[in-house]
Amino acid sequence: MKDAYGSIVTEMSEESRIQMDSALRQPMSLVPARRPGSARRTSHIDIVHLETGFTLDGMARDLVTPLASEQSSETVRISANSRVHARLDANATLLEISSDPQPETLKNLLGLAVRQGFRDAIRRHIPDHVALGTPLALLLDDLPVASLISGYALLYSGRIPVLSIGQAVKADICSGWRTGGTMLASVVAGTGVPTPLGPDAPVVAHETANDPIGWHHLSELPAGAMRRRRLVDVQVKPDEWNIIAMFRDTHVSDAGKETVLHEYSLTATVDPQTTRFLTCAAVPRVLPWIECPVAASSADTLVGLSCDEIREHVRQDLQGVRTCTHLNDLLRSLGDVRQLAELVKD
Repeated sequence: MKDAYGSIVTEMSEESRIQMDSALRQPMSLVPARRPGSARRTSHIDIVHLETGFTLDGMARDLVTPLASEQSSETVRISANSRVHARLDANATLLEISSDPQPETLKNLLGLAVRQGFRDAIRRHIPDHVALGTPLALLLDDLPVASLISGYALLYSGRIPVLSIGQAVKADICSGWRTGGTMLASVVAGTGVPTPLGPDAPVVAHETANDPIGWHHLSELPAGAMRRRRLVDVQVKPDEWNIIAMFRDTHVSDAGKETVLHEYSLTATVDPQTTRFLTCAAVPRVLPWIECPVAASSADTLVGLSCDEIREHVRQDLQGVRTCTHLNDLLRSLGDVRQLAELVKD
């Protein structure tokens, strides 16, 4: 049997599984507070495995907080809401997709593999949403990485992908998957990818007591499922835009315990006249392998680029062992900073 990535899947006992504590275990304990004169985009995608394949269900919301009132629910406004539902087979081929709003051309994505090239297809078939940086465009852009991390649920369940030495292993695609690193060394040895044991997941949702509207509503995640949460918050000031961002990937065990697999936070500033980044710094918080945190410095490469140049820069220039696939996706989301800032000015 093979998983969605062509890896041989075998059932392994609890005793034979290789487990190790995550190399970095410092998740954020609080959601960053909303600020006056800001636009906040929160999003999530839930990953649930089926007998054949898996589903991806996501939601994104843009919330504008005016200058006059940081906390009042009467003066803030929801600028946009979006939802996406997708069903994929075991090879990560898109079998079903629906969304709100739902462009007529969304159906053109059916039958495609949600892997390399899928984001190009989004740009071809839904160009208006991509150009406007809408919440729907972000959710669709997140489907490939949600498909990628879905394989970790198989690790946690004991259905561990084991790559034989004879199979093609693409080394050095990121800092964690580097030649001689923890993951690849284990795969080459024939013992498969180790199961990372992350820290308990703190609350980063609507339950936050000091700001109940700071995140859109999140339903309870079922056992065996995974979730990616995202936040991009842009505060508009006359002399600069101040940005805070983060993402977190979690898994819920059969016992109902939610733990963190990946997490990064980020701060940045942008010149409002040129929309070029003045600063950009990423903080690795939870990562599975000791080699992973090296990638954090790649965030510095955004300095000097305009918001509209970010996605192409990440796609073309941030490759290899100095980068992290998941940090790259956080950096890509900064391509929507200009559009979020315009929500505040409107």
